[in-house]
Amino acid sequence: MAATLQILQSFLFISTIFVSCEGWWLAKKERCYRHIGCFSDYKPFNNLNILGKKYLPDSPAKIKPRFYLFTQQNISVDEELFPYNRIAISSSGFDSRRMTVVIIHGFSATSHDYRLTDLRKAFLEKYDYNVVMVDWSPGADHVNYLQAAANTRVVGAVTAGLLEALRDAKDLDLAQLHLVGHSLGAHICGYVGRRLKGIGRITGLDPAGPFFEDTKTPVRLDPSDATFVDVIHTDGRKYFGFGIIIPVGHVDFYPNKGKHQPACKTNTFGTIRKLVSAKLDSLSADIACSHMRSILLFTESVRSSCRFRACCDTCPIQCTTMGLNVDRDVRGSYRLTTNCASPFCRG
Repeated sequence: MAATLQILQSFLFISTIFVSCEGWWLAKKERCYRHIGCFSDYKPFNNLNILGKKYLPDSPAKIKPRFYLFTQQNISVDEELFPYNRIAISSSGFDSRRMTVVIIHGFSATSHDYRLTDLRKAFLEKYDYNVVMVDWSPGADHVNYLQAAANTRVVGAVTAGLLEALRDAKDLDLAQLHLVGHSLGAHICGYVGRRLKGIGRITGLDPAGPFFEDTKTPVRLDPSDATFVDVIHTDGRKYFGFGIIIPVGHVDFYPNKGKHQPACKTNTFGTIRKLVSAKLDSLSADIACSHMRSILLFTESVRSSCRFRACCDTCPIQCTTMGLNVDRDVRGSYRLTTNCASPFCRG
């Protein structure tokens, strides 16, 4: 079984490398873009230099990051925000008196993913917030993970540009800003925090693991990126795990040990059959189930009064709450058990 897993992992790894042959063995060093500066593949950002193939971020024009504002007055109808149009920013419906939540999707996703849409609605059902959905789907390629991972740096830079514009034109208080990122989106939050000091909170929902697990802190989400960083790990498996397993926040939560979530399928041979027959939508649903569970858990913590009670690894009597209402003074790693379906919280 272990050998089968290794073979399939290698197949997936090789396929994502060879899917884009353009520039093979090309010695890329740096790319520079207007407004956001330059991006190189020098250390520590050499984590995506694989077998001579170097991955640097595509241009903002190719990635096409877009930003959509929702409020309680416009729960289902968005208003697009433009980072480099200060006049449009000034006349937008953004209200700096409100708390601001920015939600960023991950690999092979969009801001219209039903789970993220439900998270947005959960916030606005309970709170009079500004909720900004970041969509970078043209750059979150559904096949080439390595290029999507490289593109996160540009998305982080452009997102930081939008928040700077909101700060300058609309008096956005960075201390009242909460970034929520799933998968690669969690690392995008980290890049935003590296450019904009003083962000109040970042929540990482199963931050992407492949090619980030053993990197230096500038490459991935880490506690220095915001005043408070909390992380929920749900898919840190050695094989087919999409999430990072190491602690990367001030407080890290590991529901069901953080590796595999109950009721998620683990049929290896079924996964191989779907891969060979190119049933990618069904394949994604199978192998990403645990990875996506982090969004569902956090959304439930926003909507429900039930407390996700989690206890410290080294001291079982030291417990806290996972999710939106986490105690910001806690530090360390905490574990908990959830139900296999909604409602996930056991109280």
